[in-house]
Amino acid sequence: MKFRLITAAALAGGLLLSISGAEAAAPVMDGKRVKTINLKANGGLQSYDKESATLNGPEAVDCKPPRCTRVPFVYKPAKGVKGGLMFSISWSNPASDFDLYVASVDAKGRNTEIASCAFMGTRSSKTYVAASTLRSGRTYVAVIGHFRSINDVATGKVELTPKNSVPTTIPAKADDAVAPMNCQL
Repeated sequence: MKFRLITAAALAGGLLLSISGAEAAAPVMDGKRVKTINLKANGGLQSYDKESATLNGPEAVDCKPPRCTRVPFVYKPAKGVKGGLMFSISWSNPASDFDLYVASVDAKGRNTEIASCAFMGTRSSKTYVAASTLRSGRTYVAVIGHFRSINDVATGKVELTPKNSVPTTIPAKADDAVAPMNCQL
């Protein structure tokens, strides 16, 4: 009986450590110690062409693996650090199609899309989120959608930078009507 109690206590403690470790795994983007977060999405061999109409827009930030890769982090610039976030991904096969989404995560774990870059026939996506859109201490998630992957891997990064090097690609009126998009291919 003692052995079972000790084993149960050890298992519960291990579970607590693994949960705490998972929560602690989200890096804090502070601009001093952490300026860049690397992204990697192994899409394998999959296609969601038939679902294109059902997984675009705001619901795309709620997708789960293997449909997408999610990389959460906390935006909390150190004193004196200013800047927004540049998100970029690239892949090698033009037949593959990875989509890039950025979401803000609220206290209840709900995702709200704040930026996206999703086009077919390219080998890269890049989007910028201005500092005025971001809130210090809030959790954000980079979501790489595996719309179509021909055994391809998308790699990229999230960078804290004061400069937006992404040109406006959609007129502002249309941009806000569709979704917040500041996208370069």
